[in-house]
Amino acid sequence: MTTVEIIDLLKQATIDLLWSSESDYPFEIVTWAQGVEMTPTALFGNLDDPNLVIESITLTDFFEPVLMVEDWYEAAELALVDRYTNLLHAIESNLAEVQVFRVGEIEIAIYIVGKTPDGDIVGLKTYVVET
Repeated sequence: MTTVEIIDLLKQATIDLLWSSESDYPFEIVTWAQGVEMTPTALFGNLDDPNLVIESITLTDFFEPVLMVEDWYEAAELALVDRYTNLLHAIESNLAEVQVFRVGEIEIAIYIVGKTPDGDIVGLKTYVVET
């Protein structure tokens, strides 16, 4: 798939999909210039605060809470798990070297970043609130 097709696939997979923490946040597409290294400094070096906390977590760890099926889940909860499963599959199937970065404290920006077959760096951004 081309970068444009992958971006479109990610947009489709995240329509009306919210990441829930203490608040609900949508996903947005993020892109970087071709050739940028997938390091925190290269990706986030232009952020205002040089002391900004940046952590890396695995894609599995990020998605784990929303992929667990509980005994009490009904159709709506099961459909949501399916949407997250489909999103995870779209990411894993179309992006290489996927990394998840947590940027900041309390209101934390989450970046799911990977390389397309065209060599572009694209991904998704959302937020979590942890107080």
